[in-house]
Amino acid sequence: MEKLLEEQQKTNELLQQLVDKEIGQNELLTAEQVHKEFDIGINKVRKMFNDPKLPVQTYTIPFKVTRKAVENYINERHDYLCEK
Repeated sequence: MEKLLEEQQKTNELLQQLVDKEIGQNELLTAEQVHKEFDIGINKVRKMFNDPKLPVQTYTIPFKVTRKAVENYINERHDYLCEK
């Protein structure tokens, strides 16, 4: 019985990790939070927020975007955002 309880506890911990990860991916971030957490200049973040390829929620003030959307966005090349 004790072994069964231990295994159930391990399963519960794994499930909680999955839930926490999913909640973290859907966390809404402001431009200031993206700037701080991803160490991207605030002006570059503002350009990103104006890019239609980043699904920013413009019906909120301040504008917000999900963490997952930011991670997906920065994993793609966006040469047009570079200073020339």
